Amino acid sequence: MKDYINDNHIDSPIRNKLLVDFIMEMVNKKNKSNSYKSQYKVLVKHINDFSDKYNCTIYTNSVTEDFIEDFISHLRDKDMRNNTVKGLIEKIKAMTKKAGNYGYAVNRTFDEISVPEEDTCSIALSMNEITRIYYYTGLTKKQEKIRDLFIVGCLTGMRYSDYSTLTSDNIQNDIIIKKTKKTGVTVHVPVHSYIKELLEKYNGELPKDISIQHFNRSIKTICKKIGLTDKVVFTRTVGHNIVTDSYEMWQVISSHTARRSAATNMYNSGRMKTLQIMLITGHTTEKNFFRYIKIGREENAKNISTDLFFRK
Repeated sequence: MKDYINDNHIDSPIRNKLLVDFIMEMVNKKNKSNSYKSQYKVLVKHINDFSDKYNCTIYTNSVTEDFIEDFISHLRDKDMRNNTVKGLIEKIKAMTKKAGNYGYAVNRTFDEISVPEEDTCSIALSMNEITRIYYYTGLTKKQEKIRDLFIVGCLTGMRYSDYSTLTSDNIQNDIIIKKTKKTGVTVHVPVHSYIKELLEKYNGELPKDISIQHFNRSIKTICKKIGLTDKVVFTRTVGHNIVTDSYEMWQVISSHTARRSAATNMYNSGRMKTLQIMLITGHTTEKNFFRYIKIGREENAKNISTDLFFRK
């Protein structure tokens, strides 16, 4: 029987509290969404599975460096994707820290352990590719509206829930003003020249919201028709193995590609400060912003090649 507490020379918890009980108390005491609650119920299930498999009881101060390492290995044994493992580990660490704030015993050696985030199967389109999509003429009227809505996302940096619900009321003096649905932050975005042309095309209004599922299916079909078929390769960890996947570009384009493309192209322009772009995208930390944008090593080298450091 594995005893994580006594292995770390702690006689007993200051306040004896099972970790899963604390987690469920925290989840149920607040007015959280069903999605939020279900995520932590999944975490509790994995903790209980671990306890049953290794015949151990996990208290709030059982979450040590050793436990986290063993728990990661346990999750990988289930052939989970790396970023799924990372998400579960971040949740268990956050809840354990919260337990400490509530006066329960914790052992902060787990702070030393983290799971690196891997790139997801997502891309950012270049301005040349966006222009190619914008000027393509071989679409039906319905496809045109979906393509034009996608272009709006590529030039505003908004989430689909925001760029698909823009109206003329959101535009004042060539500035788009929108309170974002997810975070409640109000963003101000200059109106791109393409968007001005779209406003003229649709008599002062932009294409309207459709179901995101239909949009994602349609934008893939549209981009395939346009010929965005370059190969993109992603490497990821599944369980204990490294897996490589290859796709054609159109296969990984979705509503969220527009937001990533806008943020990446603004940054690549070299003319805007990071903070200025973050005020448009709504990111609150540079760490999250740089995890979000897509910049390859070759592209980064080109961006900095004109710096004085590399001149004679």
